[in-house]
Amino acid sequence: MKEQPRMLAFEQHWFDLSNKRRLFWIFQGCGWFGTSVIAAAVLRSHAVALLPFIAFRALFGMVVTSFLLRPLLRRVRRRGALSVSAGIPVVLVGAVALGAADSHAMSIGLSRSLASSSIPTEALELYLDSGTLLRTLAYGCWLALYFGINYFIETSRDRLRLALLESETRESELRLLRAQVNPHFLFNALNSIIAEAERPERVIAITHLLADFLRFSLAQDGNMHPLGEELDVLESYLQVEKIRFEQRFEYTLVVDPAVRLQRVPCALVQPLLENAVKYGMRTSPRPLRVVVRARLGAGHLLLEVENSGHWVAAGTGTSTGIGLLNLRRRLALLYDNRATVEPVLTSGRVILRVTLPLPLPADLPHQPAPLATP
Repeated sequence: MKEQPRMLAFEQHWFDLSNKRRLFWIFQGCGWFGTSVIAAAVLRSHAVALLPFIAFRALFGMVVTSFLLRPLLRRVRRRGALSVSAGIPVVLVGAVALGAADSHAMSIGLSRSLASSSIPTEALELYLDSGTLLRTLAYGCWLALYFGINYFIETSRDRLRLALLESETRESELRLLRAQVNPHFLFNALNSIIAEAERPERVIAITHLLADFLRFSLAQDGNMHPLGEELDVLESYLQVEKIRFEQRFEYTLVVDPAVRLQRVPCALVQPLLENAVKYGMRTSPRPLRVVVRARLGAGHLLLEVENSGHWVAAGTGTSTGIGLLNLRRRLALLYDNRATVEPVLTSGRVILRVTLPLPLPADLPHQPAPLATP
């Protein structure tokens, strides 16, 4: 069975976006410790004497934001009552209000304790006067980071869900396109068997060759395979046609050994070869000559299927062009339009040339599922 898509697993770093709870407490600790450092820098020489009060205020801010402000904002976000445009004034107003309320409450409680201490008056005044500005900035940064980080995580999840959906759609389309190839080949092979019905020995030979091809098709698991595997199996198809047409058909394979190891999309050569035989038999003088060439170029793999005869345009006669359209679509899905399938027409010959970029992609991996909502 095919492996099911796995849940997305970010690398387990301190910034692991899949663990919002852990990320929140890391930012909380670092942020409020940072406010203590800033307060100490503002107070300079008086910082040591006021260190217990600085630590208390940082702890107070951490408790307020963690157990009062965070649950409130989480409820608002879940209800979808706060948009990005509305978040900016909320951050500004909330920062000023929280900073003022925090400083007022703390100044009432701490002024009495500080007044009875041996701390110089100018240090007390500096500490209390700078409190409103520092607390406003601290709460403003907290609110901005809260909304910003949550917005970033949620939009990342949306992008991951969209990428997963596109990947599943692409794989479904690839499976459908591949499924259209084999029945077409089977139809042609059965026609060959019917045509040789009066010669049992040929029917047996064709049936064995057809069985080899179907066995290969059933063994395919993925979108890519070595080119050599497909060429070996397609020789069965060419032998079927040779048995059927005898002296009226000749074929040649000219393939570099290194090319046979290259991974290419499944059923890459098959539709080109079928077209060459089908339309070549209608337009070529006898014998029909089919040549398959494959070689490596500068940064690409070049595959050519040549037949004697002339080009039959799509929509004319019995040509629908579906085989080439199918192949072009599959290559566009696998290579993002970097692969080409082009006919090259010369006097008395038709060449279908496929160019694939190197390095070739491996089997398309399953895209990870989106993050679970915490």
